[in-house]
Order: sequence, then C-alpha cells, then structure tokens
Amino acid sequence: MVWFYQLPIWVVAALFVTVLFLAMEAGFRFGLREGRASKNSEKLSRGDVTLASMFALLGLLLAFTYSFALNRADLRKQAVVAEANAIGTAFLRADLAEEPGRTVLRQALLEYARSRVIKPKVASDTEQARQEIARSLEVQAKLWPATKLALQGDVPVPVQTSIVQSINEVLDQHSRRVEIGFDRLPAVVLLLLVIIAATTLAVAANDAGRLGSMNRRRMNAFALILAALMLIIVDFDQPLDGLILGNSDSLVDLVQNLEATIGN
Repeated sequence: MVWFYQLPIWVVAALFVTVLFLAMEAGFRFGLREGRASKNSEKLSRGDVTLASMFALLGLLLAFTYSFALNRADLRKQAVVAEANAIGTAFLRADLAEEPGRTVLRQALLEYARSRVIKPKVASDTEQARQEIARSLEVQAKLWPATKLALQGDVPVPVQTSIVQSINEVLDQHSRRVEIGFDRLPAVVLLLLVIIAATTLAVAANDAGRLGSMNRRRMNAFALILAALMLIIVDFDQPLDGLILGNSDSLVDLVQNLEATIGN
C-alpha cells in the first residue's frame, strides 16, 4: 500500500468519510426494507448484543492501531535525536586528531549531517526517500577514509579507540533510522480497521432502519469522529507530510553549530 501513503492527506480523509457514510446509508436503507417486523423483542435483543460486540471490537482495534502508530512516531523522533547526538559526539572527538586529518574528518561529518536533514514531502514519497538515502550513503562513504586519515601518525591508542567508536555509532544510527522510517502500519491492519468501522456503522444504521428512523445528526457526527481518528492514525505514518508533522530540528541545529565551528 505504498501508493496509499503517497496520497494527499485530504484525499485520505475524503476516502474514509465516503466509505463510512456509504456504509451507514446502505445499512439504513436495507433496514428500512425489513420493516417494522424487526421490532420483535427477541430479534432486537440479538441485534443489540451483536452491535455492542462490534463496537467493542472496533474500540479495541482503534486503541491497538493508534498505540502502534504513536509508538512509531515517537521512535522516529528519538532516532533523529540519537543520530544528531552521535554525529555531534564524533565531531567533538575528531578534534583530538592531528592535522590535516582533523579538518578532513570534521568536514566529512558536516557534509554527512547536512545529508541527513530530510526535506518536507520526501519521507512520504518512497522513491524520493530512497534517492535521499542513496545520496546520504555516498556522503557516508567518505567518513571511513577520513577517519583513517585522522588516525595516521602518532595518535594515542585511547584516542584512536574513542574516534573509531564514535564513527561506528554514526554509521549504526543510519541503519536504525532507515529501518524505523520505513516501519509503517501493516496494510492488512489498516484495511481491517476500515472494514470493521464501516461494518459497525452499517449494523448500527441497519438497526435504526428496522425501527423506521435514524438520528442522522448523531450518526453523522460519530462517522466524522471515527474518520478523523482513523485519519490521525494514518497521519502518524507520514511524519513530514500531513497534519501532524515530524521535524529534523535537532539535526538542523547540529548543522548550524558545526558550520559555526568550522566556519563554512
């Protein structure tokens, strides 16, 4: 469902609202055809139990998917901060090396930090995201040669170990951030959520139709609230495109600090 996450957020909202309202209207009209005969107390009792069970199932699935999406959004934020800290630490430790290796390594870390700042609209477009990752890997490839240059000469072993560890941490953070960035809500879970939400509304509207009338204000309000909650769940999986925007402020601040330190 990569295509789904590339749709504008307003299109996703329109899809959710359309599906829920069509399900509600279909359920109501089908209930009207059944007529007043459905007012039999035994049938209504069975319908109430079924509807209550479906609402309980819908609430459970909403809680599960919302928690999953929110957790992934938090992990993405943490990954950005962790990567900024790793690059900043490596930059500081590079100061322990001798020239010319020190300047080369620090400049390589600055270029790499710049490549890690994700531009808006990129994260939601898989193709552009992969291009940005490829470009970042090209810059990343310069880090290890710069590290070896910085360790040439009479560099104490503790200093070498410190610099190598910090560079390894920078390299590791790339894999972690990419893995978390592409970890989204499974398509089958999202599809199941939409189906259960639409079915629950259809059953509720069907019960109302069997009684001959439906409070459309309440049903419409519930459908809109349900669509909004589903939209938020999807929006959490689009960190740089949508209503809830993630950011790379920690990396942006890091780049500015590194530029001020180096002077370029």
